[in-house]
Amino acid sequence: MPSILNEALEWLDRAEQAREVAGQLNDPGARKAVLELAESFERLARAAAAPTAARRRELATQDQERS
Repeated sequence: MPSILNEALEWLDRAEQAREVAGQLNDPGARKAVLELAESFERLARAAAAPTAARRRELATQDQERS
């Protein structure tokens, strides 16, 4: 599971980097494209983290059933 979390963090890092680049761009079209890329990176981060959250819920349910 740590590799899944690392993947999500990597996508979030890329989104942050893209936003930094967008802040330096003067061309509105280029800025918009890079900000859209940042949003895509965030969606990938959420998708990468989703299996982790689902697995945690599953484990929590199993723990409750054992109690």
